[in-house]
Amino acid sequence: MSANTVSPWSDRIGGLVILTIGLAVAAQAQSYPFGTVGKMGPGFFPVVAGFVLAFFGGLIAWKTPDSGQARDEGLKNLRPAVFIFAGLLAWALLLRPAGLVISTVVMALLSAFAYPKPNPKRIAITVILLPIMAVALFVYGLGMPLRAFPW
Repeated sequence: MSANTVSPWSDRIGGLVILTIGLAVAAQAQSYPFGTVGKMGPGFFPVVAGFVLAFFGGLIAWKTPDSGQARDEGLKNLRPAVFIFAGLLAWALLLRPAGLVISTVVMALLSAFAYPKPNPKRIAITVILLPIMAVALFVYGLGMPLRAFPW
């Protein structure tokens, strides 16, 4: 590799972050009864989901090829990670005070800027459909005690 090229370290770091989150979820879920496949306990899904997440995170970190991209393009790879992380962080921080709908809209708007040229039509569709699906799934479908709106 020459002095003007870098490896896609942001992909590797992202994979390691996903791996770490997956392992943390699986470790935290160990405190719940696991159950069996036929009669799943409350810890079954988080443990399995955590290990699947860790597996894919490890796969991303391990299988990321060295691409030899120019140095000035290396920082462009951080844009998706920064905006996706900002969207998830905003969602987590706004969920209780602002409700599921508003926090999901903010997450979708922030995450949309992960693309270099955001598509307004795609953003509008996502901002409308994602909160509707979230409320339908989590509030009505699963009966989770989440407020849709702050009022």
